[in-house]
Amino acid sequence: MLGSGVTALADTLDGIRANQAERARTLLDSYDYIVCGTGSAGCALVNRLAADPDVKILVIEAGDWDTAPSVADPRVWFTNLGTERDWGDVAVRSPHVNGRAIPEHMGRVVGGGSSINATIWARPFKKDLDGWVEASGDPGWSYEHALSIFRRVENWQGKPDARYRGQGGPVWVQAAHDPSPLAPAMLDACAALGLPVLDDLNGLREERDSGFALMNQIIKDGQRYNLAKAYLYPVLGQKNVTLLVNTHVDRLSLSGNAVEGVEIVRDGKPVRIKAGREVILATGGINTPKLLMLSGIGDQQELKKHGIRTVHHSPEVGRNFQDHILHGGCLWEAEGSPALRNSGAEASGFMQSASGRAGAPDLNLVQIELPYASEVVAKDYRPPANSWALCAGLVKPKSRGHVALRSAKASDRPLVHANFLSHPDDVKALAVGIEMCREIGNAEPLRKLSRREVAPTRKLTGKEMTDFIRNGATTYFHESGTCRMGKDDRAVVDGKLRVNGVKKLRIADSSIMPQIVSVATMATCVLIGERMAEILKSEA
Repeated sequence: MLGSGVTALADTLDGIRANQAERARTLLDSYDYIVCGTGSAGCALVNRLAADPDVKILVIEAGDWDTAPSVADPRVWFTNLGTERDWGDVAVRSPHVNGRAIPEHMGRVVGGGSSINATIWARPFKKDLDGWVEASGDPGWSYEHALSIFRRVENWQGKPDARYRGQGGPVWVQAAHDPSPLAPAMLDACAALGLPVLDDLNGLREERDSGFALMNQIIKDGQRYNLAKAYLYPVLGQKNVTLLVNTHVDRLSLSGNAVEGVEIVRDGKPVRIKAGREVILATGGINTPKLLMLSGIGDQQELKKHGIRTVHHSPEVGRNFQDHILHGGCLWEAEGSPALRNSGAEASGFMQSASGRAGAPDLNLVQIELPYASEVVAKDYRPPANSWALCAGLVKPKSRGHVALRSAKASDRPLVHANFLSHPDDVKALAVGIEMCREIGNAEPLRKLSRREVAPTRKLTGKEMTDFIRNGATTYFHESGTCRMGKDDRAVVDGKLRVNGVKKLRIADSSIMPQIVSVATMATCVLIGERMAEILKSEA
């Protein structure tokens, strides 16, 4: 039964949605800014732009409102995958994952991935952002500046920490509340093996290359507090913000090399809406390059194949695709049946796969209170329903893929050539992560909560290990990198997120990452949205 506070919030949000439905019926011909997409970056950006009451903002979301019970309940977040709240993309089959086609779920709903993916709030490592500054030549992406932004946006519910944590901001963040006994047992197991256990996974961890702790999550009073609630809903009651839901942006409208606005479909009819200042794409690592290419911004030879006139030859649009690999998984049968709490994953940590390895950590080990396994591992090992998993995550992949158009039709989904595990170093790193998962899972604190190890049951080497890795590969659904930020001529956007060679067009989403950060990407996308707002305001 909902508490009075949750009920009052629901009533307020219903009123906001009704007001927006009325506003959508009286669309203007032109707005100052058009923001495409309501994912984590888009929500943050719109909130900051809306602070100026004289600026008119149109926000466009292809999906529906975030009202489904499965969005609100973080314990069942995975039941959103494959529904109408998901774009439904699947990577092209690849020999590097033994011919498997791996789903690439992505939010198609108000709040984007913050509404359908797990609720992990993890800030990028210092070494991640050092790399961004080097790539872009822009000190605005520095770790210290990012830290000041995170302190401003957080409403941290843990122990105050003046350097690392913020309180009173829009984003509710708490460590996993009342966790499953498996979570503290994992941390005890890590400590028993000499691995560093931290008080806060977003504290001092940011300047180290390893550490384990309870996850930070965007859960409030047992409900998901997505970035739409944090950022978007607070400004949807204002007269200067209009949100269109269930509205697909087909193409950008251009005059020469300048973007005039967007082409959408409303009630089955094409409509053009102008942007007086700029259009900002915040549609994610797959949809943003697709929209650019459909609009004539991309590799000339690729566009020609589909009969699309080239407006600007930008050969890296769609290239540099990256995602985190989550191996599914190492499994144990529990004593009893683990109850799902929070997001069903509450303890996690980061480490380097090799001593002396430079850069941010490349492995993320995640405990999951479910028998999380790929379709092949599940068939091979048949884990009981009361099994739990320890999964090795590859968070600094060297493999690169690309996104390509399937056709010139806006309604056709693009082709995602993910190319997972094509680099041999990625396989080597995951092998280290899997062995560490087995060490942790078989250590005394967790062993006493388990009946037996289900998978892989023994140390694997050679082809057995390689097949276990390739057969178990899934992803975190953190599609990134396809519109790379850089200071070089081939970069898709510059350090100010301007699309090179095109006027009045910016990108603010995971696609701009030169290299994917070593953490779940939601908090980093908030950083991107906040930076975009800072940049636009400084130029106004």
